Amino acid sequence: MKGSESNRGSVSGETPPNSPWFFYGWVVIGLSFATQGFHSTARTSFSVFQVPLIEEFGWSRGALGGAFAFMMVVYALTGPFAGSRFERYGPRAVIPWGSVLIGITLAGGFFINSLLHVYILTGVFLAVGHALSGFSMHGALIPRWFSKKRGLAAGISLSGAGVGSLLLVPVLVWTIESYGWRAAYLIFGLAFLLVLAPANFLLLRNRAEDMGLSLDGLPSGESEEPPESSRTEKKAMSAGWVFMSMRKDPRFWILGLISFFIGFSNNTIMSQLQLYFVDAHYSMASAAIVLGMSGFFRIGGGVVNGWVSDHLGRRIGLALSSSLSAAGVILLLLIPGLGAAPYPGYLFAIIFGFGGGGMSACFSALVVDTFKGPSLAVIMGILGISYGAGGALGPPLAGYTFDVVGSYTAPFSFIVLVLFAMIVISFFGLKEHSK
Repeated sequence: MKGSESNRGSVSGETPPNSPWFFYGWVVIGLSFATQGFHSTARTSFSVFQVPLIEEFGWSRGALGGAFAFMMVVYALTGPFAGSRFERYGPRAVIPWGSVLIGITLAGGFFINSLLHVYILTGVFLAVGHALSGFSMHGALIPRWFSKKRGLAAGISLSGAGVGSLLLVPVLVWTIESYGWRAAYLIFGLAFLLVLAPANFLLLRNRAEDMGLSLDGLPSGESEEPPESSRTEKKAMSAGWVFMSMRKDPRFWILGLISFFIGFSNNTIMSQLQLYFVDAHYSMASAAIVLGMSGFFRIGGGVVNGWVSDHLGRRIGLALSSSLSAAGVILLLLIPGLGAAPYPGYLFAIIFGFGGGGMSACFSALVVDTFKGPSLAVIMGILGISYGAGGALGPPLAGYTFDVVGSYTAPFSFIVLVLFAMIVISFFGLKEHSK
C-alpha cells in the first residue's frame, strides 16, 4: 500500500514523502562550479601573464614553460596527500584552503622581479593550491552528493572552468592593459582571499548524509548507493597503501594513461595559446577572447558529453570528446596560414573547448564508476600524478621547441596523435560496464 500511495503522489505531481523541495547538493555543485572557474582561470592566467613578463624581463618561453612544468610536478606530488586529507577530514578541511593559497599566489605576483619569484609562486603556492582544490578533489566531492545524476553533476561542476575563462580572462587582459600586470595580479588575488575562500568556508558541506539527505535528494531508500557511514569500508587509507593495493589492477594503469594524455594535451595547448595567437597577429584582446571561449565551451562539452556518457556509455563519451579535441588542434595548426581574421580562432575555441570539457567530465565519471569507495579521493590524487606528469612534460617541451625552431607545429602535431590514441583506448582499453 505504501508503494502504491507513493506512486499516486508522484503521478499527481506532489512531492514524494521525505523528499526535500530543494536539494542542497546543487548548492555544493554551484559552489564547485564557481571555485573551479576561478581556480582554472588562475592556472590559465599563466598564459596571459607570459606576454607582459616576456616583454618586461626578456625571459624565454622555455624558461617560463619550466615554471609551469615545476607547478605540475609539485601539483602531482601533493595530490595524493591532499586526497588522503580529503578522505580523513572531509572536503571542508581541504578545498577552501586551496582558494587561500591561490589567492596568496596571485596577490604575491605584484612583487615579481625575478624568474625565481615565478618558480616559487607558480611552482609551489599555486601548485599546492590546485592540489587542494582542483579537478581531483571536486571529482571526489561529487559522488558524496550524486549517484544517478553523477555524470550531469560532474559536467556542470567541472565546466565551471569555462565560465571563469570566458568572463575572467578578458577582464584580466583589460586590467593588464589599463593598470599593468602587477595590479592585475593583486586584484585577482584579493578576489580569492576576500570572496571565494570565505564562500567555501561558509557554504561547503562534506556530504549529503551530514545534512540528513540521501544521494540525488531522493527519498530515503530510493538512492542507488548507501550513505558513506553505512559502507563497510569507512577508514581512509594512506596514499602509499592505496597505491600498493591498486598497482596490480590494469584499470588503474589505463586510467593513469588517460590522465597523462589529458594533462599533456590540455596543459600544452592552454599554456601556449595566448602567445600562439599573438604570434598569428591577433591582438591581445582577441587572443584573450579565444582563450576565454575555449574555456567557456568546456561547459557545453562537460554537460552534453557527461549526459552522453550517462546514457550511451563512458567509452563513447570519451571517444567523442577526444575526437573533437583532435579536430580543434588540427584547425589550430592551420590558423597561422589563414591570416589574422578572428573567426577561425573562435571556431577552434568552440571545438577544442567542447572536447576538453567532455574529456574531463567523462574521465571523472570513469574513475568514480571504477573505484568508488572510501579511498576515492586518494585514488583521484594518485591519478593526478599522471595528469601532472603530462602537464609537466608538454608546456616546456612546446616552449623550448619554439625557442629552437620558431614554430609550434611539431608539439601540436604530436598532441593530435595523443588524442587519436585516446580514441583507441576508449574503445579497446576500457570495459563497457564502466558507465
